[in-house]
Amino acid sequence: FNNSAMSSSDLESMLKHALGRIDSLERQHEGTKTLMECEVRALREDIVSLEGENKAIKASVKQEINALRDDIGALKSENEALEWSLHRLASKVQEGWEYPVAIQPDEYWQNKGYDLLAIQNLKLRFFRRLKEAVSELEHGVCDSITVGHANCDDKDLVPHWNALFRSFEHINPYDAGVRLVIHSIDLNEEIMRQICHHIRYKNISRVYFAHTEFTNMQAAISELGEAMKSPKLKYLDWFGNSIYNTEDMTLFTQALSQSNAVDKLKFTSNGNENAQALLAGVDFSTYKLLHFCGNDLQTNGRTDIPDLIASNPPLEELDLCQNRLNDDDAVLIAQSLGGNTRLRLLNVRWNNIQKKGMRALYEAVNDTSTLNALSDGNHSCRLEGLSDDFDLDTTNLQGGSDAGLCDNRMIKIHELMMERYCDGDGNVPHLNTEMRGENAVLLAPFVMESVVRRHDAFRKRYDESSACSLGLLYELVKDWKMAELFSFR
Repeated sequence: FNNSAMSSSDLESMLKHALGRIDSLERQHEGTKTLMECEVRALREDIVSLEGENKAIKASVKQEINALRDDIGALKSENEALEWSLHRLASKVQEGWEYPVAIQPDEYWQNKGYDLLAIQNLKLRFFRRLKEAVSELEHGVCDSITVGHANCDDKDLVPHWNALFRSFEHINPYDAGVRLVIHSIDLNEEIMRQICHHIRYKNISRVYFAHTEFTNMQAAISELGEAMKSPKLKYLDWFGNSIYNTEDMTLFTQALSQSNAVDKLKFTSNGNENAQALLAGVDFSTYKLLHFCGNDLQTNGRTDIPDLIASNPPLEELDLCQNRLNDDDAVLIAQSLGGNTRLRLLNVRWNNIQKKGMRALYEAVNDTSTLNALSDGNHSCRLEGLSDDFDLDTTNLQGGSDAGLCDNRMIKIHELMMERYCDGDGNVPHLNTEMRGENAVLLAPFVMESVVRRHDAFRKRYDESSACSLGLLYELVKDWKMAELFSFR
């Protein structure tokens, strides 16, 4: 009986030992399983991270390759342009080139009724510049043609115009294109037709018409419409060329809409109604530069300008100076800047914008009420034309249109925190108000790290003293969230 009892006791002990061992193995297994699951998750996260990094590297390499290809293409084009110019120049030097048309003496023009001022303008501003342009074109080294101060109805000037038009055949087809300036001149239909014909078919990239009197405005705009079909023409400057009736302005709008290449327009000093018609009638969603200066523009509640800005088009420069934009316009433009990251320069100088509109524009790019408001503002646009009460000179100078969006935001936040520190109240009261909630303490390390990072970048860019930034960091370490931070384990 005793042996049997001992045997049962031994079995029970062995069973308990076995069960304990099983429990231990199960716990060990669970621990191993949990550890393996953690490692697997970590490995998966590493894989996802590496895939993301690999994708970013591939995208970066692709961008670099495309940039290098563009650079190679630009170099090839430049090389072709130089070879063409050198060949043309050498051939003309060997020929011993001379201007092909005789220029009559002053007495000749006096006998035709020209006064002394008109003769001086003819000699210095028409013949001399036209002769220079023809020479440069013939020698293959021309990048700009300027013609002005003449009356095209004078038949004695026709041979000179013909000499210029013949020389257009020698415009370099490989380089960036020629700039053509026509100003302070009376243009008849035939001369305008010839000019536009060459714009249409030659490598002319920029055209500038200023204070030009057209004998037939409708015919001139029709010819311009044909010229605008040129794939080489990128830039149109229409300055002070009065269009007096709605039909002609509609035709001008249609002419501009026909171009798939023009992405820069200066439409200045042409009147409120004409500017309104252009804004309403042309799709500017692909333009990089727009100038509407000096048109006395009134929107009358229309939102063409803020709608364009809000759509975040490729537009980099918008000049609205010397118009009659008001506070309502400024508020709408300010709101549109919130979602725009491409506009680099906005000029609103010399409008009817008062304090309300000025403040709205100022806060669109530099709202210092809170760090979040400042961070959420526009950091890509350089704003010009605000009153002295809304000084952006320092921000514009330091951020600038050439600095990156992140750099601009960083500089503005750094300046606001330094300003709060120097004013005496410090940053802690503001941070306590702006960063509330149980998880606010988790932001503390990031805020302190950002102070150091911003300071290093700020000092590198502007050679700024480190005293203020060190004091700012000391303030945060001493008074903000340290106790709560060290309570975490």
